[in-house]
This record gives sequence, C-alpha cells and structure tokens, in this order.
Amino acid sequence: MGNQLLFTESHAARLDDFVRMSRLAGSASDYVQGGGGNTSCKVDDTLMAIKASGFRLDQIGRDQAYAVLDYQALRRFYLETDPGTLADIEQEGSARAKTATRLVDGLPALRPSVEAGFHAILDTFVLHTHAVYANLATCAAQGPAIAASALADLPVSHAFVPYINPGAQLTFAIRQAIGETEAKTGRKPAILLMQNHGLVVTGLDADTCLELHEEANRRLAAAFSVSRRDWPAIEVRPEPGQDDGQHFVSATPWLNRQLQTRDWDHDFFAVRSLYPDQLVFLGGKIAVLETGAPVPEDAVCTLNRASGEVRYRCGYNEARTIEETLCAVLFITETIQRAGHAVHLMSEANRSFIANWESEKYRKSITAR
Repeated sequence: MGNQLLFTESHAARLDDFVRMSRLAGSASDYVQGGGGNTSCKVDDTLMAIKASGFRLDQIGRDQAYAVLDYQALRRFYLETDPGTLADIEQEGSARAKTATRLVDGLPALRPSVEAGFHAILDTFVLHTHAVYANLATCAAQGPAIAASALADLPVSHAFVPYINPGAQLTFAIRQAIGETEAKTGRKPAILLMQNHGLVVTGLDADTCLELHEEANRRLAAAFSVSRRDWPAIEVRPEPGQDDGQHFVSATPWLNRQLQTRDWDHDFFAVRSLYPDQLVFLGGKIAVLETGAPVPEDAVCTLNRASGEVRYRCGYNEARTIEETLCAVLFITETIQRAGHAVHLMSEANRSFIANWESEKYRKSITAR
C-alpha cells in the first residue's frame, strides 16, 4: 500500500474520530477493563481500521494500536457463506482475516482484533465494550427481557445475541440476529447485546456511537437501580519499599471492603466466569491467602481474605487490568443478585474453548507487557 503518511493524511478526519471514540470509551474502567473491547472505522469503500489484538482502546492513535483490513473481503465471506459448509469455522475465519489484513508503510504490523468479522458487517463506526452496566443484562438469566424493557422506546432497534464464543462463529450469529431483528422491526439493530460478553453499538459517525453507548448503558444500569456513580475509583500503587516496577498493591477501598464482606473463593474469580475476559485476565493468576500464610512464588495476584489486601507481582498495566476485572466481577454479580435476579455464567465447554484458544493466548501475552 501507499506510505503511512498518505494513509493517515488522506483518511485524517475518519481516523481522528476513530481515535477520539476509542480513547473516550477506553478511558473509563466501567466501560472496558484492560485490553477488553474493540473499535473500528471504515475509512473508505474498502479499508477498515480496527483495534489491534491485545492493545487497550486508550492506546489507539492515528498511527498506532490498530490494524488495517479490506473489510469488503471479510464482508463478502460472512454475508455469502453458509457456515454449515465449513469444516472448521474458526480456522476459516482466522485465515480470511489474515488474508484481508493490509500492511501500511510506517504503521506497525499488528494482528487485528479476533472480532474483525462482525465489525466488517456493521456500519461505518463500531464501538464494542465490556461495560459493567450492559453486562448486568448480558450476565443475568433474565437478560433478554430486562434489555427489551430498558431499551424499548429508543429510536433504534436492538438484538440480544445468545452466547457464542468470540470469533467467526460469533460473526455468523450476529449476522443471523441482524436478519431476524430487521425482519421483525424493519430496522437493522444499532445495539447488540452479546450474552456473557458485552455491548456493541454501530452508526454512521463516532458521535452517534458514543451517545448511543452512553444512553444504552444508562438505561441498563437504571434497570438494576445503579448508575455510574456506583462504580468505584480504581487505583493501584507501587508496594511500599519496592521500586522495581513489578510490585503493586490495590488502592481501591471499595475492593477491599468487598473482599472482606462478600462470600467468595478462588473459583469465583478464576474459574466460574461471567465473560471471556474474566478468564483471560484472571485465570491462572489468582492465589487466595489466609493471614500469615506464605505467598506462592508463581502468584501474579494474591487476595487476602481477612484483610481484603490485594498484592500484585507484575507490571503496572497487568496489575491495573486485574484490579479492574476483580471490581467488574464483584460489581456485576452483586448488582444482579441485589436486584433479585439469577446470575448466568459461561458453560464449562465455553470456558474450555477460551482457555485453550490460540487467539486469547496471544492477546494475554500482549496484555501482560
């Protein structure tokens, strides 16, 4: 392709809106935790910029943290293919995304988000987050009915997509949900709620996506009698006496109180997952300590049941990601139960898929940097 200067200059307006949308959503830990979520922008009739796998939304710049794809090629594949004819749906989807990825001189060669497929079949701008308010509905057993009531009088339609593992299968499921919603309402949905996963909004411009994202989350939070004011201020600090950049402690009072007063165990955080990113960010990293017990050598994060103290042996970015995810899991679970609803968890089969999926292992390796 042409050089990086030409690409960023010729698509400056769209890219600037893409960056702004990404950073606004990515700067809020109640909307995304760590490298969760993704955004995209179709800059012309062929090319799409999409967040690169493993990066945070707030890292996106005009020349960083995104990949460029031929979205028309992906779009044709997903809209014209019967998934029942594919021997390995995920393998085929991954191969198509790899083939569609375009190298731009001067831009880093990055792997596009594994969810590039559904971005390709949606509107010009796409904003996907793991907002804790939307996930109150997606992680509640009564989620579809709650969402239908909360979003009923919006000027756009919505679809609730039953849980499908991220990747090509999810894109085909979203294609089906779009078709069903359009047949029922006469409109393609601008809001997608993905069970045990998150929220997607799509529109012709970044401001439409940001406003719709804000309003959908406000309504879904209100359905559970909470608002953004209920989300804690999250902070991690260097452990006193340690300056190697690998020792941090939680400085989130809300989390400390939750750990001291809530009923929880190791599996609550690291095994019985609400959504895939919980497994990616917490799986294999949590150790529960009783007072006076030695710290396991291989533990990335230790939780002290009695004191509520949380300690990290990793870099700042990973510590912050784990802290945000711990808070999200506690907030979502407590709020759903307090509202009198049952929590809907990922199945064992779906957890196994995520734990062994190469794409998530790659993303985990990038996130830990």
